[in-house]
Amino acid sequence: MSDMRKVPVEELKPGMIYDQPLYVDQSNILVAANTAISESDIKKLMTWGVAEIETTGKLIGDKMNPDTPVDNQARILSEYNNLLKRRKDLITVHQKARKAVDEVYNAIRKDESFDMAGIEESATEIIKLMNETSNIFLFLYGLDEGKDYLVTHSVNVTFYSVIMGLALKYPMKSLKELAAGTMLIDAGMLKMPVYIIHKQSNLTDQEYQQIKTHPLHGYKVLRQLGDLNERIANVTLQHHEQFDGKGYPRGLKGNEISEYARIASIADSYESQISKRSYRQKVYFYHAMRNLLSSGVNRFDPVILRVFLSRMSVYPIGSIVELNDNTVGIIIGSIPEKPLRPIIKMIIDENKKRVEGTKIVNLLDEANLYIVRALDEEEVGINIFDVL
Repeated sequence: MSDMRKVPVEELKPGMIYDQPLYVDQSNILVAANTAISESDIKKLMTWGVAEIETTGKLIGDKMNPDTPVDNQARILSEYNNLLKRRKDLITVHQKARKAVDEVYNAIRKDESFDMAGIEESATEIIKLMNETSNIFLFLYGLDEGKDYLVTHSVNVTFYSVIMGLALKYPMKSLKELAAGTMLIDAGMLKMPVYIIHKQSNLTDQEYQQIKTHPLHGYKVLRQLGDLNERIANVTLQHHEQFDGKGYPRGLKGNEISEYARIASIADSYESQISKRSYRQKVYFYHAMRNLLSSGVNRFDPVILRVFLSRMSVYPIGSIVELNDNTVGIIIGSIPEKPLRPIIKMIIDENKKRVEGTKIVNLLDEANLYIVRALDEEEVGINIFDVL
């Protein structure tokens, strides 16, 4: 097998056909030659924690999408321009949602009952905005960083959760419940000692055990003080449960965990990584996604994790990347079927000078170009929003 080449699992999609077998390792075949890859094949790989498969063959067909066009640049550019126009809308909706969450959290701190009207209204607005401009989540990055972390985090988690709810074709009622549950995801943290929440060093074992009780506290206060159903409250209760049963507070596993909570756990993990905390720096989009995939095989529902990956891509919108010709750009769009061949707005040329105007490179059309690494803002010396 001297001519074996590796194929990342995130590039696979149902219906792909290779002219040679696909191997999990040197002795185990996943799919025979000239046989279409199935959704169950991909799910197995994610469940097993396999990041790459091997083959000596080449892709010869796509049973599911034989006529899929490879050039989506016009659509991506249109979506990108629309995205820029909707930034103010995101800020307005985000501010309103933070206000609604803050009001509920303040009531919980005082052990007072609270009204869900503001939460429900904001949930509807978030869903509407995400439905109209799906990549608007880009502008969550750094938004109100440094203010009340619990409030901002809860609202941001809601946006990422709604991404998955929409991709799973949830009806509006389910989307609203998912959004309401994730907006109140950290209600239990309000019952934790303030010094633990803001501690800038590692927690002691005793402090960590105390933190692990916050889902129970959250469920209790939401059911006692608010007029909301079990499905919404379970998001708070179960968002730290893990698919393999090693989570907390009850060690639930698989489908014992509500689907809303399985979605919320992925969104919560991703958003936590890309946000600056008192005890650590933030992780950039690409690295957060890779961490999610590498560490989340047993933690998360593999089907929902794949949905998140297909929607966000290996290189999420806003990722800064360097190409093999030494140019640098920012990801502005991608095709779910080709996550490693995104559409890039170039910002630095091969001579390390800033690119003037708008130059777009679609890697689907540039066979000789490929991404060699992901970068962060400090390495490049830019602010993402200065180059969009």
